[in-house]
Amino acid sequence: MLFSESVTNVIIEISKHCNRSCDYCPVAASDRASSAEVFRENLYESIIRDLAKINYSQSICLNLYNEPSADRALLLKRIQFCREVLPDARIYFSSNGDYLTEDYIHAMVQAGLSELYVTLHLAKSEPYSDASAISRFTEFSARLGKPVKIHTASPNHTIQGNLRLHGLPITVFSTNYMSYGSDRAGSVASITNSEFKRTSPCNRPYQDFTISYNGIVFPCCQMFADNPEHTSNYAIGNISEYESIFHAYASSAMAGWRRDLLRESPKMTPCESCTEGCYEVSQAEREQRDALYKEYVGPILDSRVINQSSRLRNRIRSLFSTKLV
Repeated sequence: MLFSESVTNVIIEISKHCNRSCDYCPVAASDRASSAEVFRENLYESIIRDLAKINYSQSICLNLYNEPSADRALLLKRIQFCREVLPDARIYFSSNGDYLTEDYIHAMVQAGLSELYVTLHLAKSEPYSDASAISRFTEFSARLGKPVKIHTASPNHTIQGNLRLHGLPITVFSTNYMSYGSDRAGSVASITNSEFKRTSPCNRPYQDFTISYNGIVFPCCQMFADNPEHTSNYAIGNISEYESIFHAYASSAMAGWRRDLLRESPKMTPCESCTEGCYEVSQAEREQRDALYKEYVGPILDSRVINQSSRLRNRIRSLFSTKLV
């Protein structure tokens, strides 16, 4: 099965709420702080049971633009169910750390959490500084009763460290996202670098499967369910409309995104401004990707022709290849 051979990370945004509104995040343009909306329980359980049918043992992520730890009862219940049904899966999520305590982390471990990532943000609209970041590390360590061991310190860029609490690996970092963040598929215009045009391939639509709090499936985690442009133009559909998570992954719409991002070539909107996971492609990899494209999709068209014709761009995206899917 294509899904079991390709997907290594299933992302389910278990709730909408986020208590923060950072300038470098699309949540700043949305009211999530007052929301109590959660991902439908029956849908969540159905997805997890689907994954059990293939003995899924890869990663399950419980966040996108939400703060999962804000609702303790919900988070622990979702972790526990996932662990009971998928005993070998790696269950993790990213948090802003605001609600985390030593006893809460202990409860997460007992429920079955595998790993935790914590981003220590500064106060709203406070410019990044290494001194402020270190202060957040100090406060966080004191709250947990255990120091974070810093292993990376890049001036005015990022500070990163880790600790282990109740056996749980926790990665902690604070990053200058206004300078080094992603524009989240163009939804954070203040970060967009107008001079940058992506050519690097991207594996996210192959390896990730992303579902927002309202069931909307996106080709990757950079897209935001509260952004009308994203839901109108980039959504694959709602997971409830598909027979299973496997049918959604094998849909023609999802195949179109994988096709667009397979090769090293100029990318279409919204991927053209995305800096996530960019890298220098070796000649050997470039030839291998081009060969795969020619075998499963067809001749490689001149990117200048594609970019000049929106009709042709849409046609390329909507093409369906059963071999790719």
